[in-house]
Amino acid sequence: MADKSTIYKARLNLSDVDRGCYQQLDLTLAMHPSETEHRLIARLIAYALCYQEGLTFTKGICDGDSPDIWLQNPGGKLSQWIEVGLPMPERIESACRRSDHVALFIYGRQRHRWERANLDRLRNLDNLTVIALPDTLLDALTDELERTMAWSLTITDGILYLDTADNHYSEQLTCLLQPGG
Repeated sequence: MADKSTIYKARLNLSDVDRGCYQQLDLTLAMHPSETEHRLIARLIAYALCYQEGLTFTKGICDGDSPDIWLQNPGGKLSQWIEVGLPMPERIESACRRSDHVALFIYGRQRHRWERANLDRLRNLDNLTVIALPDTLLDALTDELERTMAWSLTITDGILYLDTADNHYSEQLTCLLQPGG
């Protein structure tokens, strides 16, 4: 019998001063048995950083052709394709052809190697944003991960301030690529 996904509930108080976005979000996330806690947290942070009405988690790992998070236009065209991890550049190039905007959140021990191998190739994509998530933040949040979470996230001047039940974190977000830049 196959292992089942583990369900997590997250209440996010989001204050994205940089984008003028203020929301109380109640989210349900499924962590696939092959998914790591780091990846689950990266998906949750990516969702918050890209939040807009209609943004939804997809089947992600379970469906190799889908992003982790997306926003579909009423006609079915993808407005936002959001991915976490270190995907092959071909996947990102394909995503950029299929969606109006692609946001990639990279993290992990191999992040710098992935950057050296792939960033130059992806620079010509005019609808791609690449943000490096701090491993120290993901490590700390993994240590206090619970099935039910209440977080307060504030983003201002490119700095992520995150309050959990037990701790306060602040991390500079590193944008490695952005449209027009």
